[in-house]
Amino acid sequence: MKKLVAATAVIALFSSFAHAATPATGNPGTIRFIGEIVSGACGIDPSSLDQTVPLGQVPAGTFKAVGDRSSPEKFDIVLTECDTSTYKNAKFTFTGTQDANVPALFATTGLATNVGIRLQASAGEFLDNGKEQVAPVVLQDGNNTVSFAAMYESTAATVTPGEADSVANFTVAYN
Repeated sequence: MKKLVAATAVIALFSSFAHAATPATGNPGTIRFIGEIVSGACGIDPSSLDQTVPLGQVPAGTFKAVGDRSSPEKFDIVLTECDTSTYKNAKFTFTGTQDANVPALFATTGLATNVGIRLQASAGEFLDNGKEQVAPVVLQDGNNTVSFAAMYESTAATVTPGEADSVANFTVAYN
């Protein structure tokens, strides 16, 4: 009888370990939370931090002279929870690899040649690579949507076809 009780106890012990190792239903997973507390007047909406702006397929014949541009494609950066009691204005700086022929443009990678990417603020100001925008964005309390545009710009009279991609980082300065 003692052997039967001992065997039952051992079976019950192993059975409880088997149930403890596996969740009752479903599969386990992990959720990672990331973010940052900043000292500026506003935060930046997560969807604005890492975005892709499709410039589309532009015929090479669109570019007949240096400085010819494709149609602008709009993109927004959303500043969140702005508090104008600390700062009232924001200025953006976009930085990336400079085009070898026109340093104000962002260089492209891919097979296309003689083309860079030009950025523009919503008020029409062209934003040079690595230079802070001149006209400040006047902030309102709460969320602020700041619009920009990107377009291809030829750096020579002839642009050859192919992919033309680029990357720009941005910073926001408040005053």
